[in-house]
Amino acid sequence: MWLQEHQDKTLRHSDFSLGLYGQRWIYGMELWANQAFQLMALKPHKRLFFQRGLRALSLMQQAV
Repeated sequence: MWLQEHQDKTLRHSDFSLGLYGQRWIYGMELWANQAFQLMALKPHKRLFFQRGLRALSLMQQAV
């Protein structure tokens, strides 16, 4: 028997949680940016996922 993830169209994180933890994410990325980019370079096949995350980060930085 295989476990399947529920294929919902709902978001995994609410606006509230993004607002609550967004500041921490921005601070953490500023603090660890060099190491994060080095780790991202190790997984080039996941580049699109990293780009989505960086786009979300830039949108949060604009809102602050």
